[in-house]
Amino acid sequence: MSLIKKILIVVFISIATLKISDMGFGFIQSQSISSSLAKGTGRSIVLRELNPNQYASIRPNNNYMKDVENLAQTDYEINIDDNGFIITCNAKELNPEITILFLGGSTTETLYVPEINRFPSVVERRLRSNSLKTINVFNGGVSGNNSMHSIFALLAKGIPLQPNYVVLMHNINDFALLSKTESYWVAPRSRAVLVDNDDGKFSTIEDSSRNILFNLTKLAKNSLAPNLYSYLRPRLFADVTFYRDEFEGFTKKYIDLDLKVMEQQFRSSITSFVKLSRAWNIEPILMTQGNRIDHDLEYFQNWVIRYQRGEMTAREFADVYKRMNEVTREIAAQENVTLIDLDAEIPKTNEFLYDTIHLNEAGSILMGELVSKKLLNVIQR
Repeated sequence: MSLIKKILIVVFISIATLKISDMGFGFIQSQSISSSLAKGTGRSIVLRELNPNQYASIRPNNNYMKDVENLAQTDYEINIDDNGFIITCNAKELNPEITILFLGGSTTETLYVPEINRFPSVVERRLRSNSLKTINVFNGGVSGNNSMHSIFALLAKGIPLQPNYVVLMHNINDFALLSKTESYWVAPRSRAVLVDNDDGKFSTIEDSSRNILFNLTKLAKNSLAPNLYSYLRPRLFADVTFYRDEFEGFTKKYIDLDLKVMEQQFRSSITSFVKLSRAWNIEPILMTQGNRIDHDLEYFQNWVIRYQRGEMTAREFADVYKRMNEVTREIAAQENVTLIDLDAEIPKTNEFLYDTIHLNEAGSILMGELVSKKLLNVIQR
């Protein structure tokens, strides 16, 4: 048996023993009667963000590249500021007249775009050059975030920025969760909005044995050597995917979905965002999500098969996705909110989108131009 295998076995046994001991201790404690009510931080609302003050150079691996079009397989730099926002590459104004915050998921994060051309960076440059005001833009996009995560981000760290405008774009990540659970409050830990603080990386012994490599690499990535990990990971393991299906156990067939409940959850979340922003004297702006839905049909159908793993047909997926963009339009009209309709304005081709929803560099530049023109009109009102 190799030394590495022996080390992994020792690590696994140690973790399993600690976990079992902790569970036993918890059981003993639960049987005793306390003379007081405990108050503390046993549970937390999740601030799902990029860890502050970090730098990474990330390259899409070979497996990822098999499923995309018109994406350069190169190193993409990402710098995170002390508030967990992606740095736009433009020097920040000390006392800006206008502050704009973008919130969303990976389609706002735009990880696989050179940092100077991520659309929030483009927006910042265009607005500075075309207006007579000093302007700062913050990119609060995080891969996997849904609209509920963005609401928490606005509460926890967006409002203290005192932004004049907060721009929200959500669809696919809300779709991904709600199509499986129909609720923001029923979710795997990776997408949860409320978690037990003592719920470690390994939820069960079986889970530990299946995912020990995944969790050890995650530990290295997040705690031990994040910069070294981000550099070595795509070079040493270009053809390896440390994959764990985060929605395992949450699958739901289209025929079993209550689409009205799913839509109402999304509608309530987006409306809550609008009202929260206004309560803090911030002007909300909504964006639909650009996409290649129903275009490049063969690619789209194959993408749905990979993404939904047989839970929905391409037609069913398209219908629900389109409806969620339509809900965003309806809320904008009902609440008199500025709408930037990227679904209508971003051409639905691989020239601008490297998969069904994610922008490549050309798409990000185009989106930056479109968004900056719309925002300039808002600022100059």
